[in-house]
Amino acid sequence: MTGMLARGRPVPFAALTLALVLGSCAAPSAGPLVDPFPPRFPLAEAGSMAIDGAVAGQPRARDAVVYFATRDGRLTAVVAPSRAALWRFQADGPLSAGPELGGDQVVIRDDAGTVYALDARRGALAFKRAVAGPVSTAVRGTEGRIFLGTANGVAMALDAANGGATLWETALGAAVTAGPVFDGPRVLFGCADGRLHALDAAGRPAWTFAARGAIRADPCAGGGRVFFGTEERLFYALDGATGRARWSRRLQGAPVHPPVFRGSRLVVAASNSVVHVLAARGGSVLSWEAVPSRIVHEPALSGPLVLVASGGPGLVGLDLATGRAAGRHAASGPLATGALWLSPEVVLVVEDSETGRQRLVFLRRDLPANPAAKVP
Repeated sequence: MTGMLARGRPVPFAALTLALVLGSCAAPSAGPLVDPFPPRFPLAEAGSMAIDGAVAGQPRARDAVVYFATRDGRLTAVVAPSRAALWRFQADGPLSAGPELGGDQVVIRDDAGTVYALDARRGALAFKRAVAGPVSTAVRGTEGRIFLGTANGVAMALDAANGGATLWETALGAAVTAGPVFDGPRVLFGCADGRLHALDAAGRPAWTFAARGAIRADPCAGGGRVFFGTEERLFYALDGATGRARWSRRLQGAPVHPPVFRGSRLVVAASNSVVHVLAARGGSVLSWEAVPSRIVHEPALSGPLVLVASGGPGLVGLDLATGRAAGRHAASGPLATGALWLSPEVVLVVEDSETGRQRLVFLRRDLPANPAAKVP
């Protein structure tokens, strides 16, 4: 039912298949995913889809559609309820980073430094643009602009409405290794020299903070603060407007994934496979929980739960209030990505231990066969 893959353009599907797919979901929109019904354990596999190739980076999801990239240069959009491909796109080169969603577009970059912006619903190519210098960060868009950083120390903004034309370039002095992350009128970039830079809409420095150790994981912003960690096992909270330090704390492991902020709490995954829950004000450790093995991606928040994927294999649901495990799910093989919460399902990429082949797996609450039986 699928057409041949064409380099540099989306792959059309047969009309009947496309009609069934579009009839089962809403089109991707600019708004965030709302999850009024968080997952509840125990979980059981409700369906899966074979993946042709190895997934690159972390998939993204919105409005019942999952977007994932594979290392052979392919980007695929899958409608979760039907487990059917909505569209596929073939980039000109291999991919090692996952897609990002911004507005009505999905953005990827290949290993040669070419940036692609596509219509999130149809997969139509809006533009592609080669960038000088290896792209070393995620490529993210907001309000018609696309931001990225390069290994030669340059932060860039591209005009999404004008074929990816350069709006500005700002030299940061060291390889850009984290970001871009948006904090109101500012965009944040972290560098290998430990400096966190906040730039304004024109690319001018708003403030710079010098931390100890390289910044490898994206910062996060919330509540007027900016939070990030370094390879020296240090975790910082800064004033978002001024860049002044509010507090810092040394952890037992280096923060290896972007922190997650909700309300008065921070969730920080460390290199020693421990998930910390910190107080956003003051940085005190409220709780911590060790997971079975290496944490493969940043934790995902869903209501009162923190979903942590480890390579063990295993998915752990932590109660944000207590930091303790509220449930665990043993996958059929190693987890290749972090968890996605796409209500009412949790989405994972699972690898077969023997063949190495990967599947997109959809989990739902495992209800008892006997309706009278009680499930906590």
